[in-house]
Amino acid sequence: MVVAVVTAAAVLGRVDGSLADPTTTMSHVPLPDDQLTPDDIDALRFDTAMRGYRMSQVDAVIDRLRREIGDLDDELTRTRQAHSALASTPSSSVEPDATEPVGPETDRA
Repeated sequence: MVVAVVTAAAVLGRVDGSLADPTTTMSHVPLPDDQLTPDDIDALRFDTAMRGYRMSQVDAVIDRLRREIGDLDDELTRTRQAHSALASTPSSSVEPDATEPVGPETDRA
């Protein structure tokens, strides 16, 4: 009988040598509306349903992450384009005359 229980627990993933995450009675808390931080993702927990996590909660988080990653990609593309445009425009600074000394002024007696 004990062998059957241990075998069933191993097959169902209940025996793997590690401790499970602590359970909580708190319900799912959605992600904040402002920009996400790594701590927001670390603190994220989903309610469990009969067959796993609540799909609607997981789908909402994935949709949000997809949008934010898309926004970051767009911002990165704009920044790179602006940097490229700045790098390709000629500098308007005046170069020093080659006959004039460059550097700190020195007293000449």
